[in-house]
Amino acid sequence: MKRIAFVHNNFPAGGAERITIDIARYLKSVGGYQVYVYTTRVSPSLMTDEVRDLVNIRMIPSQAVQSRRSAAVEELLLQDSIDILVQVTKSLKGIEDIRQRTGCKTVVACHGEPFWQRHAIMHRRQKGFLRKMMWILFNKRRYADGTLAMKKAVERTRRDYHACDAYTVLCEPYISQVAEALGLDAATSHIHAIENPDLPVNEVCWNKENVVMFCGRFENWSKRIDRLLRIWEMVQDRLPDWRLVLVGDGPDASMLRTMAQELNLERVSFEGMQKDVGKYYDKASVVAMTSQTEGWGLALSEAQARGCIGIAFGCTAGITEILEPDGACGFIVPAFDEREYAETLVRIAQLSEDEKLRIRKNSVEKRLKYSPDVIAEKWRKLFDHITSSNENI
Repeated sequence: MKRIAFVHNNFPAGGAERITIDIARYLKSVGGYQVYVYTTRVSPSLMTDEVRDLVNIRMIPSQAVQSRRSAAVEELLLQDSIDILVQVTKSLKGIEDIRQRTGCKTVVACHGEPFWQRHAIMHRRQKGFLRKMMWILFNKRRYADGTLAMKKAVERTRRDYHACDAYTVLCEPYISQVAEALGLDAATSHIHAIENPDLPVNEVCWNKENVVMFCGRFENWSKRIDRLLRIWEMVQDRLPDWRLVLVGDGPDASMLRTMAQELNLERVSFEGMQKDVGKYYDKASVVAMTSQTEGWGLALSEAQARGCIGIAFGCTAGITEILEPDGACGFIVPAFDEREYAETLVRIAQLSEDEKLRIRKNSVEKRLKYSPDVIAEKWRKLFDHITSSNENI
């Protein structure tokens, strides 16, 4: 029996947590594995009997106190006899010593684009009154062009890579991107591409309404929903029979609602967090993403699986992988041209119903290659590989 533990901050919550559940479900079906989740917070409203049956929940301290968090994880690794620890997004502090003391294999699962930390670094240095003042007075010149933030992000990735037995990214092009930045040979590195899975949809709703939908966390530094609101301002008079629906919640929800009012946006609704997002995908003709950084764009792939037409800025290889070929499985807009995005959105709305249906069917067909069983099998092979030097993947 192999024992796998995943580290999360909040469980269940978003896409990364859903993927852990998909992996646990598959591993239970094949047998021989037991899955644990080490988390700081549990979301009772999202916990189901199935999830409780699939994973063993263990509580750990917040990452705000890194030393306590690491010590708690180490204790649990020994207590639960864990074979593999999957660290979602980044390594724990002192993970090298924890590996030696516990004998546990470790994986870092990068659920964002490579070097996503550069965006977070820039955001954090401007968050809060004191940091904003420091930014204006001292840091703007040092960080403004992004070079220093990128350097720090590469070094953090280098540290994570060398402190783990496997480093996973979300698509093949990311392997070369990370390897080149770290000075590695991609062919001999322990970087592995494992895409995000898409849940199968038994009955796709082809009869869509004139709805442009956003679904995701209302965290503007990464999702940049403000761009979508400005784009809607450009197109709302040209698309009088269309609506913009925003599903989700987060720290910037209030700011975005205020922005929508200040822009005098029409036919816009904020739906909040929804347990059943499927009913919104079933209605949406178009699902729009305007992110600054996006490793895979789970909302886009989920939308495609439900027959929606996706549109996004081509800011990462992950976005391109989901939506290509452009015009056949979705629409890729040069980053970050809001006016071109607006024109593309109008063009999609004006397509004939036959053209829209063709794109929707292409998208559904493409997503079948990323079923949970297909992706979870890649994880199983990786787990077996790093615990057995004689096994090839």
